[in-house]
Amino acid sequence: MSSTFFCRNTQFFYMNILHISNGFADSKVHSNLTRALDDLGIDQTVYCPVREERLMGKNQFEGQHIKFVYSFCIKPWYKYVYHFKRWMLYRNMKKKIDLKVFDVIHAATLFSDGGLALKAHKKYGIPYIVAVRNTDINIYIHRLRHTHALGREIASKASKIVFISKGEMEEFCQSDFIKPVYAKIKDKIVFQPNGIDDYWHQHISYEQRIGHDVLYIGDFSANKNVVRLAEAVLQLRKEKGFEDVRLIIVGGEKQGGGRKNDGRTQQMINEHPEAIKALGKIYEKDRLREVMHSCALFAMPSIHETFGLVYIEALSQNLPVIFTKGQGIDGLFDESVGVRVNAFSVEEISEAIKKILKNPKRYNNKQICFHDFNWNTIAEKYYKYYHEII
Repeated sequence: MSSTFFCRNTQFFYMNILHISNGFADSKVHSNLTRALDDLGIDQTVYCPVREERLMGKNQFEGQHIKFVYSFCIKPWYKYVYHFKRWMLYRNMKKKIDLKVFDVIHAATLFSDGGLALKAHKKYGIPYIVAVRNTDINIYIHRLRHTHALGREIASKASKIVFISKGEMEEFCQSDFIKPVYAKIKDKIVFQPNGIDDYWHQHISYEQRIGHDVLYIGDFSANKNVVRLAEAVLQLRKEKGFEDVRLIIVGGEKQGGGRKNDGRTQQMINEHPEAIKALGKIYEKDRLREVMHSCALFAMPSIHETFGLVYIEALSQNLPVIFTKGQGIDGLFDESVGVRVNAFSVEEISEAIKKILKNPKRYNNKQICFHDFNWNTIAEKYYKYYHEII
């Protein structure tokens, strides 16, 4: 721990971080964070167990200070046997990685990844940080009571507990699950939202959006709630002055990953071509930005959402947003950025669209400090968390 290095006018001490992330191959969020930490010169190893062979190596990148360890070792039936899964993955991780060399472990989720971090902590004394995500709350806490005792131990022995969503942080802290140990963990809790790609920082727009088109970007999984959003648009089109409202969809069915697609979305696209326009998946950011600029607002009333980077991307283009109460970005900004809704109410979603279309000048992104959503800034904050617990 005696070595130091310097970056961005900040002094950094040498450290070696182990990331445990079941979801590394499924989301670029984890990849963006580790890339930014690599730019700081921090040594890292990423342990990524996957459930499908096609995910091997996905989202890894060439870095100067990082090593990726993928393992095709998760069986489909492991989701029914949490304690056995934890034991098997820890055994696999020990075979592939020398755990004794790490200063800190960063577990990307409380239960799946934090369970392995706890075992390493008990065996080698390595401090660890855990993040709490959507699956921790809506799967493990709400449905899998047999995991609760261990979940509380993971939280109690973590050095930091990171929340990406304020809504989920409040729900977690008020839950019966955490009440028995809340006094022990309350001072460890930190709120740290995710960042957006540099492209959006380089193309922030403050121009007011016009027209009546409603934009959705994402997959067709049932959780994304596209069907109710489409029904809300169809309902609004029946009102005078809103006959031309359309839903513009960028994205498509989720491929693999074990997530159930909602076939009704494609059916509605086929049945209502006058009201719903599907553009397919768009990977070229310049083209995606053009689509954003052609729409009046962005709507994604997900049933559950840990954060939702696409909300911040949309806001960077001055698109007002419709989001779900208690999920994603709820609690992060005031009402000038958009409208929060009950995800299960078509009526509320429809009224939210109408509210924004009738009062476009009321909504803007001027209050947002986009620097807070820069991955380099976020990486330096995580470095500070690591350094504090070392």
